[in-house]
Amino acid sequence: MLENGIPNDVLPSPARIAYRLSCILFFFSLVGAFSAANEGTFVRSILGDGYVNMTLENIEKGDPMAVYKQMGEFNMFLGITINNIRVALMAFAYGILLGIGTLFVMMQNGIMLGSFQYFFYDKGLLWESVRTIWIHGTIEIAVIIIAGCAGLVLANGILFPGTYTRLESFKRGVQNGLKIMLSTVPFFIIAGFLEGFVTRHTEMPDALAILIILASLALILFYYVIYPKRLNKRPTHETVYRV
Repeated sequence: MLENGIPNDVLPSPARIAYRLSCILFFFSLVGAFSAANEGTFVRSILGDGYVNMTLENIEKGDPMAVYKQMGEFNMFLGITINNIRVALMAFAYGILLGIGTLFVMMQNGIMLGSFQYFFYDKGLLWESVRTIWIHGTIEIAVIIIAGCAGLVLANGILFPGTYTRLESFKRGVQNGLKIMLSTVPFFIIAGFLEGFVTRHTEMPDALAILIILASLALILFYYVIYPKRLNKRPTHETVYRV
């Protein structure tokens, strides 16, 4: 049975897995920031010369976040949404590699995030980058973590079959992981909309940017943490498995 995009027989497990993946992502963000601070070419090796050079030019022109204004709103929304869903599908599908592939995707994104934020910190633009990027990044990063959670649920079905045959456990892992993965699609659309239509307005007041970021965080916490806990407390005749 599917409740809130999360199968109710694994409701507690995705929450714990998502928390652990958040810690992993944060750790590799620190690794990325530390590497960027101590290796002069690290940021270029991660973000690419083209992006770094373009951003440096934008900084010189007085508009460091101009990258979000270069495409039309709809084209950017569509391109970003498709790319984010692709990354999420990779995080899920790579779970078949016993979870190692999923963790690798988390590592990549964490290092990229850390080096990206350090790049702007080094230019004295940390707040400008945070109040701009996290308008869409709050939901985007959160649901990439949830997609990684789906990948590890898949891996769990392979590694820990319990009382099921390994094939049956694998099938259940795929089904449960896919349900979690599908729950992220609407959020990727919201994140894509924000990046395409809202983030580009760097002239908006700080208070409005902060409000959007906090509202995005509240939405994610409600949907993936608070609401599932409420559902799980309801009387049910179905067994709740706690891994």
